[in-house]
Amino acid sequence: MQTLLQSYQSLKAARAPWDSWWDTLRHYVLPERQHSESGYETAEAPAAHHLSDTTAVEACQKLASGHMSYMTPSNELWFKWSCPLTDAGDEAESWYNRCSEIANRELAQSNFYTALHECFLDRVGLGTGSLYCGSTRSGSLLFRHIPCGDFVCAENDEGSMDTYMREFTFTPHQAAAKFGTSALGPRGRALLENARNPHEGVLRFLHVVRPRAKRVRSRDNARNMPFESIYYSLDDQCAVQESGYREMPYMVTRFLRWGEGPYGLAPARLVYPDIRQAQFLNRILDMLGEVAAFPRILELANQAGEVDLRAGGRTLINPESASLGFPREWATQGRYDVGMDRLRQKQEAIRRAFFIPMLELWSEQKQQMTASEIYARENERVMLFSPSFTLFASDFRPLMERVFALLFRQGRFPQPPATVLQPDRHGEPGIELPQVVYQGRVAQVMRRLQSEGITRTLQRLQGMAGMDSQLLDHVDLDRTFRMAARLDGVPEEILRPEVSVKRLRRKREAETQQTPPPMPHDLPA
Repeated sequence: MQTLLQSYQSLKAARAPWDSWWDTLRHYVLPERQHSESGYETAEAPAAHHLSDTTAVEACQKLASGHMSYMTPSNELWFKWSCPLTDAGDEAESWYNRCSEIANRELAQSNFYTALHECFLDRVGLGTGSLYCGSTRSGSLLFRHIPCGDFVCAENDEGSMDTYMREFTFTPHQAAAKFGTSALGPRGRALLENARNPHEGVLRFLHVVRPRAKRVRSRDNARNMPFESIYYSLDDQCAVQESGYREMPYMVTRFLRWGEGPYGLAPARLVYPDIRQAQFLNRILDMLGEVAAFPRILELANQAGEVDLRAGGRTLINPESASLGFPREWATQGRYDVGMDRLRQKQEAIRRAFFIPMLELWSEQKQQMTASEIYARENERVMLFSPSFTLFASDFRPLMERVFALLFRQGRFPQPPATVLQPDRHGEPGIELPQVVYQGRVAQVMRRLQSEGITRTLQRLQGMAGMDSQLLDHVDLDRTFRMAARLDGVPEEILRPEVSVKRLRRKREAETQQTPPPMPHDLPA
C-alpha cells in the first residue's frame, strides 16, 4: 500500500502545473466553483464578487449547454452503436442499432444528463472533465461527476487512460453503507459508534483503479478482472475494499490536448489576456459612467461645503466666483466610446474562443438565409470545432463501451444474432464491443459531406445511366440506401431487415410469374 500512496503523490505532483491554471481559470470562468481540499465551495464564492465582466462566464455556460443540445441532446437519439464486423451482415447491424435505442432510454431514466452537464462545465471551463459510470444496487445505471482537481490519471503507451486515482470524503453513514462497518478502520468505526449523528464527521478515502498486474484469466471474479480497484482509508492508512472492473469505470474528456499530459487545454486559456483586459476595461468604463453621472466638482477654497450637489439643489455664488467660472465640472472628458470599442473587441475574441458564433447560427432566426447558405456557414464554423469534437468522441468511447457492457450483462438487450458472437481466446462465445456513431447536430454536420457525397454520386449516376445502363452495376443500391438512411439518423424500426426484403421480393416475383399473360382479345384495339 505504501507503493500505492507513492504513485498517488507522484501523479499529484505531476498535476501541479494544471492545478495553478485551474484555480486561475475558475476565478474568471467558473467563479461559483472555487476549489479547496474538501471539494467545491459554492456558497458565497468571493471570486464572483470581484468580476466586472462576465463574458467568459456566460460563454462557458453557453458552450456547455451547447454540448448538451448539439452533441448529447436528451430528447434525441444522439448516438448509435454500429457492428464492428464488416462481414456480419444487416441483421447484426440492426441488433446493435436496437441496443442503441434501449441504451438511450436507460440513460434518460438515470442521472446521466445531470452528471454530464457538470462534466461539460469542467471540460469547457477548465479543459478537463471526468465522469464515473457504474450501477446502483437495484441495477440501474449510475453516473457521478468527478470535479476537476479531485483526481489524477495517467495514460498507457497507446495514449489511453488506464490509471485513475481520486480522493474523496464520506460521512460515517456513507462509508458504512458503501464498505460495511467491519471494513472500516479504527477511526471510521469510532466515529460511527460514538457519534450521536452518523452524518456528522468526515472520513477521507482514496479510490485507485489501475491495470491488474497479475490475474488468472480463466477465473471470472472481482480479483481477476482486468482493472484492479482499491478503496484506501487515508485516515486509518488501510484498504477498506479490494475488487475489480471489467472496464475502466472512469472517463476523462479534454477540450483540446495540452502537450503530452493527460489533462486538457481550455478555451479560456487561449484568450486569458483578453479576459483580463475585459475585466480592466469594464472597471474603467464603470468609473467613466460614474463620473459622467456624478461629475467631479472644482470649487474655490471659500466655497467648501457651500455647493449643493443634491437633485434640484441651489448654490449661491458671488460675482467674483461667477466671473472665474466656479464651481464647475472638472476632469470629465474621458472617451467612453473608445473604451467601449476596445471592450467589444476583447469580448468578441472571448466569444469566438468559446465558439459562440457557431451556437448562435443554430439559435438565431434564419428567414433571410437560403438552405445552401445555412449549410455553408454550418460547415465553416463546425469544422473549426472539429478538433474538440473528435477528441470528445475518442475520450467518450470507453464510457460508451462500459454502458454497453453493463446493460448487456444485466440482460437489457435482446438475444444477439449468431453473426455478432465471436469466440474469445478460450473458445467461449462473446460479443464484440460496438463502434459508436454520434447523431447530434455537430456530428450530423460533420457527416454531411459523406451523405452529400452519396447523393451527388447517385445523381451523377442517374444522368449517366441514360447513356449506358450497365453503369448501375457499379453500385449496390440496397446497401447504399440503408447506409444513407442510417447516416441521416433514421430509426431502425422503419427499416425492414434484409431477410424480410428478400422474402418480399421473392413473393412479388412469384405472384408475377403466376399471373397469366393477357389474351389477344383482351388487348386494347
